[in-house]
Amino acid sequence: MKALLLVFAIGYSLTSFAQQGIGGRLLTSDLNRVDTFLKRNDKTMSYTLPKNYNGTPYFNEEFVLGEIYQGEQLISKGIALRFNMFSNEIEVKQSLDIANDEASPLTKASDIWVKINDVVIALIPFNGSDEEGHYFQVLYEGKKLDFLKKVTKEYTTPKKASTSITRDLKGAFTDETTFFVQTKSGRMLEMPKAKNKKYLVFGSKAEILKAYSKENRLNINKEHDLKRLLFYFDGL
Repeated sequence: MKALLLVFAIGYSLTSFAQQGIGGRLLTSDLNRVDTFLKRNDKTMSYTLPKNYNGTPYFNEEFVLGEIYQGEQLISKGIALRFNMFSNEIEVKQSLDIANDEASPLTKASDIWVKINDVVIALIPFNGSDEEGHYFQVLYEGKKLDFLKKVTKEYTTPKKASTSITRDLKGAFTDETTFFVQTKSGRMLEMPKAKNKKYLVFGSKAEILKAYSKENRLNINKEHDLKRLLFYFDGL
Protein backbone atom coordinates (compact mmCIF):
# COMPACT_ATOMS: atom_id res chain seq x y z
CA MET A 1 0.00 0.00 0.00
CA LYS A 2 1.35 3.41 -0.93
CA ALA A 3 0.15 6.06 1.47
CA LEU A 4 0.60 9.73 0.61
CA LEU A 5 2.58 11.98 2.91
CA LEU A 6 -0.68 13.75 3.66
CA VAL A 7 -1.56 10.87 5.96
CA PHE A 8 -0.23 11.19 9.48
CA ALA A 9 1.82 8.17 10.58
CA ILE A 10 2.03 7.84 14.35
CA GLY A 11 4.56 6.02 16.50
CA TYR A 12 2.61 2.91 17.28
CA SER A 13 3.65 -0.68 16.70
CA LEU A 14 1.05 -3.42 16.63
CA THR A 15 1.60 -6.87 18.05
CA SER A 16 -0.11 -9.69 16.18
CA PHE A 17 -3.22 -10.68 18.06
CA ALA A 18 -5.05 -12.80 15.49
CA GLN A 19 -8.13 -14.57 16.70
CA GLN A 20 -6.66 -17.95 15.82
CA GLY A 21 -5.83 -18.22 19.53
CA ILE A 22 -9.48 -18.99 20.23
CA GLY A 23 -8.85 -22.61 19.50
CA GLY A 24 -5.95 -22.78 21.94
CA ARG A 25 -5.67 -24.77 25.13
CA LEU A 26 -8.00 -23.54 27.87
CA LEU A 27 -6.11 -23.15 31.14
CA THR A 28 -7.58 -24.00 34.52
CA SER A 29 -7.81 -21.82 37.66
CA ASP A 30 -8.62 -18.71 35.67
CA LEU A 31 -8.00 -16.09 38.32
CA ASN A 32 -4.71 -17.66 39.36
CA ARG A 33 -3.56 -17.58 35.75
CA VAL A 34 -4.72 -14.00 35.23
CA ASP A 35 -3.35 -12.85 38.58
CA THR A 36 0.09 -12.52 37.03
CA PHE A 37 -1.26 -9.76 34.83
CA LEU A 38 -3.23 -7.79 37.46
CA LYS A 39 -1.90 -4.65 39.12
CA ARG A 40 -3.33 -5.34 42.56
CA ASN A 41 -1.35 -2.58 44.25
CA ASP A 42 -2.08 0.07 41.64
CA LYS A 43 -3.11 3.26 43.46
CA THR A 44 -3.66 5.44 40.43
CA MET A 45 -6.93 3.89 39.34
CA SER A 46 -10.20 5.19 40.75
CA TYR A 47 -13.63 3.69 40.32
CA THR A 48 -15.31 6.75 41.83
CA LEU A 49 -17.60 8.56 39.41
CA PRO A 50 -19.99 11.48 39.86
CA LYS A 51 -23.53 10.40 40.70
CA ASN A 52 -25.11 12.13 37.73
CA TYR A 53 -23.48 12.65 34.37
CA ASN A 54 -24.20 12.40 30.68
CA GLY A 55 -22.45 9.92 28.42
CA THR A 56 -20.33 7.09 29.74
CA PRO A 57 -16.65 6.43 30.50
CA TYR A 58 -17.06 2.77 29.49
CA PHE A 59 -17.16 0.60 26.40
CA ASN A 60 -19.51 -1.67 28.36
CA GLU A 61 -21.30 -0.10 31.33
CA GLU A 62 -21.72 -3.40 33.16
CA PHE A 63 -19.13 -6.13 33.63
CA VAL A 64 -19.62 -9.00 31.21
CA LEU A 65 -18.01 -12.41 30.92
CA GLY A 66 -15.18 -12.30 28.41
CA GLU A 67 -11.85 -13.84 27.49
CA ILE A 68 -8.22 -12.91 28.04
CA TYR A 69 -5.41 -14.02 25.72
CA GLN A 70 -1.65 -13.86 25.78
CA GLY A 71 -0.49 -14.01 22.20
CA GLU A 72 -2.37 -16.96 20.72
CA GLN A 73 -2.97 -18.64 24.07
CA LEU A 74 -6.29 -18.39 25.87
CA ILE A 75 -5.51 -17.47 29.49
CA SER A 76 -9.00 -17.13 30.86
CA LYS A 77 -12.53 -17.75 29.65
CA GLY A 78 -15.69 -16.54 31.39
CA ILE A 79 -14.00 -13.88 33.53
CA ALA A 80 -15.72 -10.57 34.32
CA LEU A 81 -14.36 -7.69 32.21
CA ARG A 82 -15.14 -4.01 31.66
CA PHE A 83 -13.31 -1.62 29.37
CA ASN A 84 -12.88 1.79 30.99
CA MET A 85 -12.11 3.99 28.00
CA PHE A 86 -11.72 7.14 30.11
CA SER A 87 -8.90 5.70 32.22
CA ASN A 88 -7.65 3.48 29.35
CA GLU A 89 -7.87 0.34 31.50
CA ILE A 90 -9.33 -3.14 31.27
CA GLU A 91 -11.04 -3.83 34.61
CA VAL A 92 -11.08 -7.45 35.80
CA LYS A 93 -13.12 -9.35 38.41
CA GLN A 94 -13.16 -13.06 39.17
CA SER A 95 -16.95 -13.16 38.87
CA LEU A 96 -19.90 -10.89 38.21
CA ASP A 97 -20.95 -11.22 41.87
CA ILE A 98 -17.88 -9.42 43.20
CA ALA A 99 -18.29 -5.71 43.99
CA ASN A 100 -17.05 -3.37 41.27
CA ASP A 101 -14.73 -1.54 43.64
CA GLU A 102 -12.82 -4.80 44.15
CA ALA A 103 -11.91 -5.04 40.47
CA SER A 104 -8.29 -4.72 39.38
CA PRO A 105 -6.80 -3.22 36.23
CA LEU A 106 -5.15 -5.56 33.77
CA THR A 107 -1.45 -4.81 33.40
CA LYS A 108 -0.76 -3.08 30.10
CA ALA A 109 1.15 -5.50 27.90
CA SER A 110 1.11 -5.58 24.12
CA ASP A 111 0.90 -9.38 24.04
CA ILE A 112 -2.24 -9.39 26.23
CA TRP A 113 -5.61 -8.82 24.57
CA VAL A 114 -9.22 -9.42 25.47
CA LYS A 115 -12.58 -10.18 23.92
CA ILE A 116 -15.59 -8.30 25.33
CA ASN A 117 -18.97 -8.93 23.70
CA ASP A 118 -17.06 -10.60 20.84
CA VAL A 119 -15.04 -7.41 20.22
CA VAL A 120 -11.26 -7.78 20.22
CA ILE A 121 -9.56 -5.07 22.31
CA ALA A 122 -5.77 -4.88 22.20
CA LEU A 123 -3.07 -2.61 23.55
CA ILE A 124 -0.82 -0.90 21.01
CA PRO A 125 2.41 0.51 22.47
CA PHE A 126 3.30 4.16 22.01
CA ASN A 127 6.92 4.84 21.08
CA GLY A 128 7.78 1.33 22.25
CA SER A 129 6.16 1.73 25.68
CA ASP A 130 3.31 -0.55 26.74
CA GLU A 131 2.53 1.63 29.75
CA GLU A 132 2.06 4.67 27.49
CA GLY A 133 0.07 2.66 24.96
CA HIS A 134 -3.63 2.87 24.21
CA TYR A 135 -6.35 0.23 23.87
CA PHE A 136 -7.84 -0.12 20.38
CA GLN A 137 -10.89 -1.99 19.16
CA VAL A 138 -9.96 -4.33 16.32
CA LEU A 139 -12.76 -3.97 13.78
CA TYR A 140 -11.26 -6.04 10.99
CA GLU A 141 -8.16 -8.18 10.43
CA GLY A 142 -7.34 -8.71 6.77
CA LYS A 143 -4.64 -9.99 4.48
CA LYS A 144 -3.21 -6.57 3.66
CA LEU A 145 -4.28 -4.46 6.61
CA ASP A 146 -6.07 -4.28 9.93
CA PHE A 147 -8.81 -1.78 10.73
CA LEU A 148 -8.68 -0.25 14.21
CA LYS A 149 -10.78 2.14 16.26
CA LYS A 150 -9.56 4.37 19.05
CA VAL A 151 -12.04 6.18 21.32
CA THR A 152 -10.75 8.95 23.56
CA LYS A 153 -13.05 10.10 26.36
CA GLU A 154 -13.17 13.71 27.52
CA TYR A 155 -14.87 14.69 30.78
CA THR A 156 -16.46 18.09 31.29
CA THR A 157 -16.99 18.98 34.95
CA PRO A 158 -20.45 20.01 36.19
CA LYS A 159 -21.31 23.70 36.37
CA LYS A 160 -23.65 25.44 38.76
CA ALA A 161 -26.23 27.78 37.30
CA SER A 162 -24.88 31.32 37.15
CA THR A 163 -28.30 33.00 37.32
CA SER A 164 -31.82 32.16 38.42
CA ILE A 165 -32.92 31.58 34.83
CA THR A 166 -30.19 29.12 33.93
CA ARG A 167 -29.84 25.48 34.92
CA ASP A 168 -27.10 23.45 36.54
CA LEU A 169 -25.11 21.49 33.98
CA LYS A 170 -24.22 17.86 34.64
CA GLY A 171 -20.76 16.53 34.11
CA ALA A 172 -20.45 14.84 30.73
CA PHE A 173 -18.31 12.29 28.94
CA THR A 174 -17.88 12.92 25.22
CA ASP A 175 -16.22 10.74 22.60
CA GLU A 176 -13.49 11.51 20.11
CA THR A 177 -13.32 8.59 17.67
CA THR A 178 -10.38 8.02 15.34
CA PHE A 179 -9.94 5.20 12.85
CA PHE A 180 -6.61 3.70 11.83
CA VAL A 181 -5.35 1.18 9.32
CA GLN A 182 -2.25 -0.84 9.95
CA THR A 183 -0.39 -2.47 7.11
CA LYS A 184 1.13 -5.92 7.45
CA SER A 185 4.55 -4.26 7.31
CA GLY A 186 3.65 -2.66 10.66
CA ARG A 187 2.95 0.91 9.57
CA MET A 188 0.09 2.60 11.42
CA LEU A 189 -1.89 5.27 9.53
CA GLU A 190 -4.58 7.55 10.87
CA MET A 191 -7.62 7.89 8.62
CA PRO A 192 -8.33 11.54 7.81
CA LYS A 193 -11.64 12.99 8.99
CA ALA A 194 -12.65 14.31 5.55
CA LYS A 195 -14.31 11.74 3.31
CA ASN A 196 -12.35 12.50 0.12
CA LYS A 197 -9.02 12.51 1.95
CA LYS A 198 -9.67 8.99 3.24
CA TYR A 199 -9.26 7.66 -0.30
CA LEU A 200 -5.73 9.08 -0.45
CA VAL A 201 -4.63 6.44 2.07
CA PHE A 202 -5.07 3.84 -0.67
CA GLY A 203 -2.70 5.49 -3.14
CA SER A 204 -3.08 4.12 -6.67
CA LYS A 205 -6.27 2.27 -5.71
CA ALA A 206 -8.07 5.48 -4.70
CA GLU A 207 -10.09 5.86 -7.92
CA ILE A 208 -11.15 2.21 -7.90
CA LEU A 209 -12.39 2.61 -4.33
CA LYS A 210 -14.19 5.85 -5.13
CA ALA A 211 -16.05 4.08 -7.93
CA TYR A 212 -16.93 1.16 -5.65
CA SER A 213 -18.13 3.55 -2.96
CA LYS A 214 -20.29 5.49 -5.42
CA GLU A 215 -21.77 2.34 -6.95
CA ASN A 216 -22.71 0.99 -3.52
CA ARG A 217 -23.75 4.36 -2.07
CA LEU A 218 -21.28 4.15 0.78
CA ASN A 219 -20.78 6.92 3.28
CA ILE A 220 -17.24 6.16 4.36
CA ASN A 221 -17.48 8.61 7.23
CA LYS A 222 -19.66 5.92 8.80
CA GLU A 223 -17.88 3.04 10.54
CA HIS A 224 -19.86 0.26 8.88
CA ASP A 225 -19.38 1.61 5.35
CA LEU A 226 -15.69 2.34 5.90
CA LYS A 227 -15.21 -1.22 7.10
CA ARG A 228 -16.99 -2.46 3.98
CA LEU A 229 -14.65 -0.38 1.79
CA LEU A 230 -11.57 -1.78 3.55
CA PHE A 231 -12.90 -5.31 3.13
CA TYR A 232 -13.27 -4.66 -0.62
CA PHE A 233 -9.74 -3.21 -0.84
CA ASP A 234 -8.31 -6.19 1.00
CA GLY A 235 -9.67 -8.46 -1.73
CA LEU A 236 -8.22 -6.51 -4.67
